[in-house]
Amino acid sequence: MAITERTLALVREMRANLDRIVDDQTRATTKAWVRAWDELISAFNAAADELITSAVGGQWPSRRQIARAGRTQRALDLAARSLAELALKASSDVAQAAWQAVWLAVEATLPILRSQMPTSPRAQAGIRWDRLDEAAVEAIVKRTTQQITARHRPLAADATEAMRRELIRGVVVGDNPRDAARRMVKRCEGAFNGGLARATNIARTEMLDAHRAGAQAAQDANASTLAGWVWTAELTARTCASCWAQHGRVHPLEEPGPLDHQSGRCARTPKTKTWRELGIDLDEPEDVIPDARAAFATLSRAEQLAILGPARLGMLEDGEISWEQLTTRRSTDGWRDSYHVTPLAVLNRG
Repeated sequence: MAITERTLALVREMRANLDRIVDDQTRATTKAWVRAWDELISAFNAAADELITSAVGGQWPSRRQIARAGRTQRALDLAARSLAELALKASSDVAQAAWQAVWLAVEATLPILRSQMPTSPRAQAGIRWDRLDEAAVEAIVKRTTQQITARHRPLAADATEAMRRELIRGVVVGDNPRDAARRMVKRCEGAFNGGLARATNIARTEMLDAHRAGAQAAQDANASTLAGWVWTAELTARTCASCWAQHGRVHPLEEPGPLDHQSGRCARTPKTKTWRELGIDLDEPEDVIPDARAAFATLSRAEQLAILGPARLGMLEDGEISWEQLTTRRSTDGWRDSYHVTPLAVLNRG
């Protein structure tokens, strides 16, 4: 059950490869959204010009006039079609990337397990390692694809409605129509890109969860050799307090996870049974997985503040809260349960 330096190196390599898959897909989605808006901007500028022309005595048109303007409707129709196409393409592309993420987890599992065993092939001779079959992988990908499609389905309609609201939102009385029109177009761009923010969040979360599902299935196939899995976070200033608090915790094999926040990148590191439990009559080394609290203590004050903020850090140092209280499980409609940083209001209540 010794997690070795080799184990951690393999987990880091797997996570780096996963990051490339996720980041490549995120960049592709972002580029597609930017190109789409570049093609739409002329239609929204034309709608703004029409509204400026209809302004009487420097008075910006009423909401009713804006809603009925022909070019306004054409711009919204174009945006709706564009968003629908973007959502459909993103759904398809993310499904393909999820397939890669699942296979990455499956292919990495056995090397990670073997890294916790004695180096002697003779010592491992009695241990059976099972590789997850392709049908099981396809079932995970199919389930993930269905979730991705369902999450993308309302995206276009929601973003289009947000743009419609921004078009007719109105402006401060007395604003120059040209200034009002410029702000209106800018707000519409923000609403359009709100769809991008949702799409990238869906993509990242679903790809990461597909990867974890693949890891869990591959580990389940070798359940007879495993004691559970370890929540493994990157112990850096960019990692949130919740993931720092979860790092190193051992979970039962049948428990899904890590259930970190949306877009979270913590790893599910399998932990083998002791060598003697596996019939290997040798003394094994201690685990080398870093202790989160010890690692946190070595960080600079600026890094500690970046992770916890002054209030949480002060409470932790004064003994008002424990390390374990920094993380809280949260339920969110439409998503799986996940662990987040405990709000200060909750911590202050004790």
